[in-house]
Amino acid sequence: MIELQNIQLSFGEKKVLNDISETFQQGEIIGLVAPNGTGKSTLMNVMMNYAAPNSGKVLFKNGLTYSSKANEVKIHQLISMMPDQSDLYNHLSGRDHLKIYCTMWKSDPKLIDTTIEALNMGHYVNKKAGTYSLGMRQRLCFAMQIVANTEIMLMDEVMNGLDPINVEIISGVLMEKKAEGKMIIIASHLLDNLEKYADRIFLFKDGKLIGVDDIVEGFSGSTMTTVRVRNMSDDMKATFQTSYPKLKVQTLVNDMTLLTLDKKDAETLGEMAIHLAELGINDFTFGKVTLNDLYAMYYG
Repeated sequence: MIELQNIQLSFGEKKVLNDISETFQQGEIIGLVAPNGTGKSTLMNVMMNYAAPNSGKVLFKNGLTYSSKANEVKIHQLISMMPDQSDLYNHLSGRDHLKIYCTMWKSDPKLIDTTIEALNMGHYVNKKAGTYSLGMRQRLCFAMQIVANTEIMLMDEVMNGLDPINVEIISGVLMEKKAEGKMIIIASHLLDNLEKYADRIFLFKDGKLIGVDDIVEGFSGSTMTTVRVRNMSDDMKATFQTSYPKLKVQTLVNDMTLLTLDKKDAETLGEMAIHLAELGINDFTFGKVTLNDLYAMYYG
């Protein structure tokens, strides 16, 4: 468990974290989404005590806080942050790196081989890290955190530089760790992927952490309420707004227009599809508001 209590942190005149209070539980994956420079990484650094807040505190299980060096040692047995590629030693092999992390966190050495197999690293893990591609280095960084096997795992852009196959492999491992009761907090720009497995997703705005369901009611649910239409003219938008007064019409920066109903209404959705077809519009799909849509609405 992590409980953030009224976390505030400023750099000069800029308030990066503005009175953030939130509780995260074991066995859930938390997604953090925002443009660069809005506070995602800073919040993780506060959780790790790499950055001290101006006010507020971070609580862990049994009421542990960063009140002393002794407590920090105890907390860092519970929480880890995925290393950055710049933290790798080019003269050491991938297996050497995994052994170091396994030893530092006193985890089960058997995790090394099972993680290598799960991430399909066997063909290069014994080579020096300096010979690795970007994707191979990223998988190694992820593997290092997995073998540390902490209860809480923080990951900043875990999918960076990975091809679609490895994105799916790592997504599968994340789901396995969630099933084991791990808490995983991920900052990511790969929104389609994040939406598939995150239990809760938060956006940053003005230093605050905002849950997606507070922005779009029922966002996390599976209710189909939206027709997505590409390149819809202003006249056609006005026509639909008149025909369906309760309809919410939003056009995003990518020229995608969302026609959203307040609640599930299959009959009205069907009428709208017929109406679009009658107007000669065939480039539309049914669904719900996506995380990419929400990002465009919020930051566009």
